[in-house]
Amino acid sequence: MTRTFTAPATQAHTHTDPRTRSLLLAAEAVLAHLHPRAPLRLEQVTLEGGVAFAAQLHPQALATNRALLEEVVLVALAGAAAARLLGVSLPEGAGSRDARALLASALTQPEEAEVQDAYLTVLEARARAALRHHWAEVEVVAAGLREQGTLGAQAVAHRVACAQGIRSTLMN
Repeated sequence: MTRTFTAPATQAHTHTDPRTRSLLLAAEAVLAHLHPRAPLRLEQVTLEGGVAFAAQLHPQALATNRALLEEVVLVALAGAAAARLLGVSLPEGAGSRDARALLASALTQPEEAEVQDAYLTVLEARARAALRHHWAEVEVVAAGLREQGTLGAQAVAHRVACAQGIRSTLMN
């Protein structure tokens, strides 16, 4: 049986217009869907509650698997990256998971801790690049979120597949 782990709605999500809020949440949901690892498996995304994941993070796994750590942090930075692309402000700590805390908990060497801010900057740049590439998927998921209020993992996957299908048809 899987348990849902939902982060509380953040101030950034409760004080933005519905379109912006849906885009910020959809950005995180789409990047999570595109990185199919257990800690990033979506349960659902809701306008009011944010993104919920099906599994809890295991700090030891993040500390021993750098690729997993980077993907989890990249997804955690999706809201901030989307806000930057949209030109809106997002308070520190917005999103379903705290990227800075995740990274800090997994960095074990003092030298790594010294470059944590630079590491976060690089991962946020990678998140922005991924979002630019998959913005059609973000828009489609956000539209569904505004229309329905809640999307389960299958609904997100379906909308991402539809957007990718439309894009590939238009490009051929």
